[in-house]
Formats: sequence, C-alpha cells, structure tokens
Amino acid sequence: MWLVVWGLSGCAALHDWQRQKIYRPSVLQGMAEWQRLLATRSDVSALAVDAVTPGEQVQVLQVAAQPGQVAPVRVFYLHGTYRHAWQNLGKAGPMLRAGLDVSMPDYRGWGASSPRVPSEQSIHDDAWAAWQALQAAAPRDGDGRPVRWVIYGHSMGSAVAVHLAQRLRGTPAYCALVLESAFTSFPDVAEAGVGWFGRQLTLLGGERMASIDAIGQVAPPLWFLHGSRDDTVPIALGRRLYEAAPSPKHWRTWPLGHSDLQTDPTGAYDQTWREIAAGCRP
Repeated sequence: MWLVVWGLSGCAALHDWQRQKIYRPSVLQGMAEWQRLLATRSDVSALAVDAVTPGEQVQVLQVAAQPGQVAPVRVFYLHGTYRHAWQNLGKAGPMLRAGLDVSMPDYRGWGASSPRVPSEQSIHDDAWAAWQALQAAAPRDGDGRPVRWVIYGHSMGSAVAVHLAQRLRGTPAYCALVLESAFTSFPDVAEAGVGWFGRQLTLLGGERMASIDAIGQVAPPLWFLHGSRDDTVPIALGRRLYEAAPSPKHWRTWPLGHSDLQTDPTGAYDQTWREIAAGCRP
C-alpha cells in the first residue's frame, strides 16, 4: 500500500516538474509590482477575472489604441510560455498601430494572476474565463456598435486560441483567428527539437496542445504568421497546421525568428495587421 502511495506521489511530483519546465511561467513579485507597472502607462489598465477555482483570479491587461476611446475591433491576445502579458506589450505594437484595442489575459501562474503550476486544462480554463468576462462587459465602440473580436495566439497561445475558437464554433463570436508561430502539437515540437527521445518524454505527461486535432473545427478566416528563421517552432509545423485548416485562410512569412515578427523593418507585418483590422471592421 505504501509503495503505491509513494509511486503516485512520485508521479504527481514528476508531472508538476514537467509542466513547470514546459510552460516556464514568469510571475510578478506581488500586486505592488503590478500596480507600479500599471502606473507607468496611462493607456494600460487591468481587469481581475474570477478563475474556475474559487478564490483564484486571472488578470487581464487591457491596452487602448487611442486612450479614452473604444476601438471597433479588439484583439484577444493569448500569449505563449515564459513571458507574462506585460512582457508581451511590445508584440502588441502593430495591433495598436492598426487601431485595434488589445486584451491580454495572464493564465494563472503568470504575471499577477493567482500562482499555480499551470497545466493545459488550467490554461484553457483561464482563457475561457477571461473571454466570458470580456463578452459580459459587452463593450461598444464610439458609434454604439458591439466591438468585434480577433482571437490571436502566439506560440503556445496559438494552441489556446485554436481550442477557444473550436469551443466558439457555430457562433459569430470572432471575425478572425490569427495564429503566429503556430505548431501542430507539443510532441511534434519536441521531436523536431531533440528527436524521438524528446517526443517520448513529452508523451509521459498529459500536456499535448494538439491544435492539429481541432484546426478543422474552427471558423475562418484564419491568418498564419511565421518566421522562416524560427528555431523554436519549425516553420514546417506551422505550414502543416495551415494545410489542415479550413478556408479562407492566409499564410504570411518573414525572414525573422520565433518572437520578433513585430520588428519587421519592411512594414509588411504592420500592413498585415491593418488588413486584419480592415476585414473585421463593420
């Protein structure tokens, strides 16, 4: 009996360790740091959302393209591993320049959201809780029309975005699904990085983020943005996901890496966001 209990506790510890290594969540040093950061930018505010676990919260960073005004289109920004929402503000720059407001939830374990070792389920739960809270607020633009939404996911966030879009299928909930540095599944990323052994290690846990299983069940239009020099998620995985996606869809690449498409010096990345915004405006 004690051997069984020890074995189960060992498995739980192993899974916690694996999730910590996969997601590498970054936290802020308490609410005081969060409030200090918010005080540095007048265009940024925060919304605290109740998580599915009583007493826990998801913090949503909200950035206005034009302070004091509500844009007709808003981006629901789902970030990837490691960096919390505040650290991803730079990537939101092209969206803001295209006239889009941005809402960026931090999953629990990141930023100023409640601390925890994240899991695939907790991340999906947090994205859904933030989405529902933002929809309940029913924001309207300057002309009194309901705000339209772009669902955007970067890296791991692309899998969260696909999962959310699949859940919203059959509703006019969003006007575009934008996936940047997207992949087919965690095991595929691990295999591309370190071979068969990496894939087997990933399969020992329950973290899959298998967008390839859901991409055929989302509503278009879809936009796929990828860097040809991405050494974290090979462009071949993004292309494979694109091929499995429904039409209409768009594929755009830049000679850049995993997290720096927003630094594109040609202006083509900014132009892509202007096209996304134009397709969503009423």
